[in-house]
Amino acid sequence: MEFLDELNKLTNDKFNYLKVSNVEIQKKPPIVTVNFLLPYDILDSLSEEDKLTIKDAVINILPHSMQVEITFSKSYINDEVVKRYVLSYFKEKHPTVMIENSEIDAKVVNGIAFVKINMKSMFYDYFKSMDLLASMTNYMSHKMCNELRLEISDSKKDLDLDTDLATEDSITIISRRIRTDNHEKIVGKAISVRPRYIVDSKDTEDNAIYAGEVIEFKRNESKKTGNSYYVFKINDGTGSLVCKAFAKYQGEGDYDKIGIGDEIIVTGRKDLDSFLHDSVLLCKDISKCTIDKSSIILKEDLKTTPMKYVAVHPERYVDYIQDDLFSAGTNSSAVPEYLVGKSFVIFDFETTGLDVSDEVIELGAVKVVDGVISETFSTFVNPHIPIPEKITELTSITDNDVKNAPDMSDVIADFYKFSENSVLVAHNAAFDKKFVDKYAKLNGYLFANRTMDTVEMARKSVFCKNYKLGTLCEHFGINLEGAHRAVNDCLATAKLFIELVKIGKF
Repeated sequence: MEFLDELNKLTNDKFNYLKVSNVEIQKKPPIVTVNFLLPYDILDSLSEEDKLTIKDAVINILPHSMQVEITFSKSYINDEVVKRYVLSYFKEKHPTVMIENSEIDAKVVNGIAFVKINMKSMFYDYFKSMDLLASMTNYMSHKMCNELRLEISDSKKDLDLDTDLATEDSITIISRRIRTDNHEKIVGKAISVRPRYIVDSKDTEDNAIYAGEVIEFKRNESKKTGNSYYVFKINDGTGSLVCKAFAKYQGEGDYDKIGIGDEIIVTGRKDLDSFLHDSVLLCKDISKCTIDKSSIILKEDLKTTPMKYVAVHPERYVDYIQDDLFSAGTNSSAVPEYLVGKSFVIFDFETTGLDVSDEVIELGAVKVVDGVISETFSTFVNPHIPIPEKITELTSITDNDVKNAPDMSDVIADFYKFSENSVLVAHNAAFDKKFVDKYAKLNGYLFANRTMDTVEMARKSVFCKNYKLGTLCEHFGINLEGAHRAVNDCLATAKLFIELVKIGKF
C-alpha cells in the first residue's frame, strides 16, 4: 500500500484506480516488472503519455539501479468487488434508486459472478419490466471480464414515504434516451446503444453515451508530444457537453470528417479535465447520425401517470374457447421462463395513412401478464378530418364511427397508464411506436418502455414466404378474425408473440 500511496502522491492522484497485480524481479540484468490492475474501460483509453507518466513515477520510487518495465491488466474480481460494482452501477445509471449494500448477495464461483438483489417493492416493480440484465451486463463488461448471472427479487419492503416519495417520478426521468439512426462510423466501433439526455449526465461516468449537434470544434496540438487532439462541444437541446479526442489512435483524417452542424453520437469516459477545468467526455467511439428530435422531452414538460382512466377503461379478457397457449405440440405446458414475472402490452394503431403526420382513428391493446392475456384496451379516436375512402375499405371504420370518439390527447394519457411497467410489443413496431411518441410528446408523456417487434422476432425464429401478420398466424394456426381492426390484430399478435417466445431465445 505504501508503494501505491507514493505513486498517487507523485501523480497527484490522477491514477488512484491502479492496483498492483504482481511484481517480478530479474537479477541479471536487474529488471523490475510491475503489473498494474485497472478497470477495463480505463485500460482502453489510457494514453501512451499516461503510461509514461506512471512509469516515470515508478522509476522515482524504486532504486535507480533497477531497470523498470510496466504492464497493465484488466481488474480481478471477488465477492466484495462484484458487490461494489453493482452499487456503482445503480449510483451511475439509476442514482435515485436506493439499493443498499445489505440488499445485494454476490458470490464468485469458478469465475462466474452470481448476484441476487433483494429490492424494495417499488423498485422491483419498475426493474422487472425492463431488461436490467442486459444493461448491467454491458456495464460490468467494462469493469471485469467475467460472466454475470443476475437475479432480482421483491423484498416486500416499502419505501420510507417521508424521505423517498419524490424518487418515484425520478426513476423515469433518469432513463430518458434519444433515438438516433443513419449511423456512419467515424472512429472506434459502431454504436448501437441509445444515448441519454445530456441534461441527465453526471461529472464522472465510466460508460458515457451521448448525442448532439456539433456547435464548437477546434483542433489543438500538444506542446509536450506534438500530437493533435480535438476539443468540441455538442448540444442535444437539453444541454451541452464538451468532448475531447486524441488523433494519435485513429488518425487525424477521421476527425476531420466532423464539422460544425453535424449530428454525432459519442461514447467514452466522462471525467473532470484539469486542463480545461470542466467535465469532459474522453471519446472512444464516434459516429455521425441523425437525431430524432421528437424523442427529446424536457423534464419540466413531463406529466406523471394519471390517477385514473378517463376516456378508455380496460376490460378483463375472457375467452372460454381459447386454447391453452402452453399445451400445444411438444413444448412444455409451463409458461416460458422469459414471460414469468413480466408484463407486456401488445398494441396496434389504425390510421388515416402511413406517415407520422397522419391521424389515428383507432387504438387497440392487450396486456399479457405472466404469459396470460389478461386485459384489453380498445377505442375509436376522433381524427377531426374525414377518413379516406381507401382506409374505410381496409378497416371498415367510418366517419360515423369516430365522430363522437375521444381525442388522442385523452387516449394517450389512458394508454400511458395502461402501459406502465410493461414492455411494448407490436407487429412492425417502428410504425406504431412513431405514433405513440408523436402524441406522447404533444401531451407531455414519456414512454421509456422497452419495445419489441414480432416481425424481427419471427425473422430470427421461423422461415415464411413473408412476415405479414396473417401469414405468421396461418403458420402457427392462430385464428385472425377482423384483420385491420386494432384490438383483433392485437389479440392475434399477442398469441403470435407467445408462440415466438416458446421457440425463440429471448
